[in-house]
Amino acid sequence: MKRTWLGIWHRTLRRVGRLGLTAGILTLGAVTLLTWAMALKGQRVALNQQLQAQAAKATPPAQVLPAHRVPIGQQIDEFVATFPPLSQSPADLSTIFQSAESRHIQLLRGDYQLKNDAKTALVVLTATFPLHATYGPTKEFAADVLRALPHASMDELRMTRSAADIGELESSIRFSFVYRRL
Repeated sequence: MKRTWLGIWHRTLRRVGRLGLTAGILTLGAVTLLTWAMALKGQRVALNQQLQAQAAKATPPAQVLPAHRVPIGQQIDEFVATFPPLSQSPADLSTIFQSAESRHIQLLRGDYQLKNDAKTALVVLTATFPLHATYGPTKEFAADVLRALPHASMDELRMTRSAADIGELESSIRFSFVYRRL
């Protein structure tokens, strides 16, 4: 069998030559590529028809309504209106003291500072409390205040321990409360 194929190869090479054999192989490759390209074109046409049929079945897109533009001044007024009035600050401080009491933390004193700039619509009340407690109740106290008062932020929490074997920490916690001007 091997001799038969070898004989056919030698006779073909003598009749058409190396150049003819190369041309035949390239022609066969070109015909194969052309056939493959035509099959791909048919698949593309079928897919396009399928997509058009699916698009025809789909509901038409909803009409796009023009966006309602709110003037900047009105946006600012709506934003400022979301904050509680300054008259709520005593109730907020009462919430802080109730949270400290529930966590068995004594707030013996507090430093309060009101930042009242006449050019702004918001007022910031800063309250700093020194406290003596272990880490767990201090962390829970801060979390309680931030959960209960969404207009508050914790600006600083500083904890120190005089010795490694002492469980109680000397802490200082500072909250800022944002209110709208009356």
